[in-house]
Amino acid sequence: MLRRPYASERIQRVDPETGIKVVQLTSYPLPAVHLNYNWPSVSPDGRRVILMSQRYAGRRAPWDLFRVDTDGLNLFQLTERTDTGNPVAQAAKQNAPVCIMNPDGRTLYAVWHGDPHVYAVDVETGNIETLGSFSRFAPDGAVIQHMLYSPTSDRLFIVLRHPRITTYRFDIATGEVAELDLDGLLWACYAEKPRIVLMKQNALPKEKLADYVSFVRETGGTRTFWDCNEDGGDARLIGRDVFAHGTLLGRTERLQGCGNPPERCIWILEPGGEPRRLCSGPYFWHSGASFDGEWIIADTNWPDRGLQLIHVGTGHFRTLCHPRATLDHTPAGHPHPALSQDGRVAVFGSDRTGISQVYAAHITDEFRQSVIAGELDRPRDKWWISKR
Repeated sequence: MLRRPYASERIQRVDPETGIKVVQLTSYPLPAVHLNYNWPSVSPDGRRVILMSQRYAGRRAPWDLFRVDTDGLNLFQLTERTDTGNPVAQAAKQNAPVCIMNPDGRTLYAVWHGDPHVYAVDVETGNIETLGSFSRFAPDGAVIQHMLYSPTSDRLFIVLRHPRITTYRFDIATGEVAELDLDGLLWACYAEKPRIVLMKQNALPKEKLADYVSFVRETGGTRTFWDCNEDGGDARLIGRDVFAHGTLLGRTERLQGCGNPPERCIWILEPGGEPRRLCSGPYFWHSGASFDGEWIIADTNWPDRGLQLIHVGTGHFRTLCHPRATLDHTPAGHPHPALSQDGRVAVFGSDRTGISQVYAAHITDEFRQSVIAGELDRPRDKWWISKR
């Protein structure tokens, strides 16, 4: 068991333009990143944030899991890895482990590159349990793209991007592993039913469908989303892909995401329907949603106009804070913002200090009500939006 406390690294500030309290949760000069924005990084009580950080300065230094309170106190190291990762993953800037939190906030499921085992990590104590192995499936040098969790079936889905797109289904209770023959890229798991979302590519020849780079770069309106059972069968068309980046809209069956250029909008996709523009304005780039589907948080690009908090019911949005990230392809060059389950804490990354660090913005009820009411950051914003 490892439960190593560290002194607080927090730096507290108030965004000078929006008045929102932002806490820099990590400040030691080592890269730190939060979990993927498609799933909460924050415990359901809004108290703790899960993050990953390298333990010392080195190109192949081990990555470990940490937890910290959303106010920046009580920083704990939960794991202590000795492996140096996968050089192929390092070259792809993906050497951090893939990790996902059970929605109850008590357990983390994690896989480290170069180690074909699935681990369960207790958020409170740091106890680590080896759940099973997929070594007989994973080739040497395999790079994991992402891992998804199905709460209703208690299964994990591990997706490789190298040497080819491959999906493994891992049963947490039994450790059983199955390689799935999916006609597409696994994109999401529903939170309320044992079904998955696939992205299918219609334009590529069959020999290119398993090549990750070819799959994601080929757009032109040729990709579609499908609702399937956890074997990949019983496929039902959701709709066409219009997103630059997107996720499920929380626990709902709707999809949300940022438009591809030249679109400057947030799209909502209902199963079996046509994409609907929720709002238009700056160029939204990466967006995550609260579990209740009421709020979306998005970073912006070309130019950077800060994190935008969007109310789904009205389509109104306001600037929450300014991460000042480089917008380069470093681990936190883009903020990749994620919302807590209740939408009251936004977790994001920024390399504003020269090193990737993790931040938490605290969203007040007053600010939320101002978004719902349609208040603008500045009066001229109305005209800036309308002219584009």
